[in-house]
Amino acid sequence: MPNLVNNILLDELQKEFQNMGSCVVVEYGNVQPKQDIEIRTKLREAGVRYRVVRRRLAQKAFANLDLDMGDALLGRCAIAIADKEGAIHAAKILREWIKATKDAPLQIKGGIVEGQAYLGSAADVIADLPDRNTVNTQIVSAISGPARSIASILSAVAGGLARCIQARVDKGSPE
Repeated sequence: MPNLVNNILLDELQKEFQNMGSCVVVEYGNVQPKQDIEIRTKLREAGVRYRVVRRRLAQKAFANLDLDMGDALLGRCAIAIADKEGAIHAAKILREWIKATKDAPLQIKGGIVEGQAYLGSAADVIADLPDRNTVNTQIVSAISGPARSIASILSAVAGGLARCIQARVDKGSPE
């Protein structure tokens, strides 16, 4: 019977991992029920699914996706699963909760954002990554700055030429 249950859980986990956009792997210790409810509520409000998983099943499910999460799946683990780059927001929520909680029983151990695995100390960087909208805004700003400068220079040249012609007309011609 346990093998049947494990197979069902593994299939469910594999389907969820295949459909995810990103995730954050969390090692958790003695999380109190009140703390667990608080974490789950914050993540749910952000549109992130949070589930505690068996380490061995998570390793198999990640291995089937050709992702090696290695040391991120040591000890008791939970996974915050999100669409697209939602793991960035989930990591920010978890990091804020960890900072606000004295002796926090959670620790971010790894994550996947757009197919890229972040493990160990790089996992802390997930919360610092900009989301897609921020990156798009930065790109547009980088492009529009020089374009705006070129437009003002061209406008100044045309304006100066027009002022010179107008001054010549106002002065009158000798003929």
